[in-house]
Amino acid sequence: MSSFFGNKRLIAILMGLIVLIVVMGATLKERPFPTWPERLVKDSVSFVQGLFYKPTMLVSGFFQDVRDIYNVYEENKALKAELDKHAKLKGEVEELRRENARLRSMINIKDDKLRGYKWYAADVIARTPDRWNNTLIISKGKNDGIEPDMAVISSQGALIGRIKNVSHFSSQVELLMDIEQANHISAVIQGSQAIYGVIESYDLEKHELIMRKIPKTKDLKIVPGQYVTTSGMGGVMPPGLVIGRVSSVEEGDYGLTQTARITPLANFYQIEQVFVVKRDFVAKPESIEQEKEQRAKKANK
Repeated sequence: MSSFFGNKRLIAILMGLIVLIVVMGATLKERPFPTWPERLVKDSVSFVQGLFYKPTMLVSGFFQDVRDIYNVYEENKALKAELDKHAKLKGEVEELRRENARLRSMINIKDDKLRGYKWYAADVIARTPDRWNNTLIISKGKNDGIEPDMAVISSQGALIGRIKNVSHFSSQVELLMDIEQANHISAVIQGSQAIYGVIESYDLEKHELIMRKIPKTKDLKIVPGQYVTTSGMGGVMPPGLVIGRVSSVEEGDYGLTQTARITPLANFYQIEQVFVVKRDFVAKPESIEQEKEQRAKKANK
C-alpha cells in the first residue's frame, strides 16, 4: 500500500515536469501576442520595475552629480593654484626687470656722471611714514666709508639730499624736501652763462625747490627748462650734480634779486637704490664762517 502511494507521488512529479516542459516550449516560440499568463507576469514585473526604477535613477544621479561637483571643485582648486603661481612668477619677473633696469641705469650714471668721484652704492632699507618727506635710511655706514654731509643721488643720477647722521652699518639721509637754513645748497643754472644762487626751501604743494639770491641784471636771463646743478661753492656738495630744471622765474627780495622755481628730476617717493658721492675736499660750515669773519676783519683794517 505504501509503495503504491510512493509510485503515485512519483507519477505526479513526472506529470508536473512534463506540463512545465510543455509550457516552456510553448512560451519560447515567437508569437505576436503573448498568452494572458505571460501578459499578467510581464505587466506585474513592469509595474514593480517602474516603481523602483525612477527613485533608483534619481538617487544614482544625485550621487553622480555630487561626484561631478567635487571633481569640478578639485579642478578649480588646482587651476587657481596654477594661476596664483603664475601671478607670483609674473610679479617676480616684473620685479627682476625693474631691478635690472635700475642697475643698468646705475651703471650708466656711475660711468658718465660719477667719473672722478669716489662713490658708494647703497640700498634704501627704511623710511618712516611720519618722516616720509624728510629722511630715509640706507644700508651703508661709517664702516663703509660714509661720512656726514656727503651728497646722495638717485639711481637715475639726480641729487636727492645729503648724509645727515652716520652709524656703523647704516646712515640717515636728509632729503631736499627737508632743506633747513643751515643746509642750503649752492646751485648754478646752466646756460650760455652760469647763473649762481642758493636753494633754500621746498614747496610741498607744488613739489618745487626754491632758488633765491640770484643776481638781477640785464645780462643774466633765466629761461624755463634750463638745467640746475650743484655749483660746489658751498664747500660740501661736489659740483656738477644734477638737481632739476627751471619751471618759472619771479622777482626776489625787494626786486633786487630773482627767485627761480625748480622741478626736481628725482622722484622722492620712489627711491630704492642710491649713490653716496664723496668730495675730495669738504669745507665745514664753521670754517666757512670763520673765513668770512677773517675777511671782514681785514676789510675793516
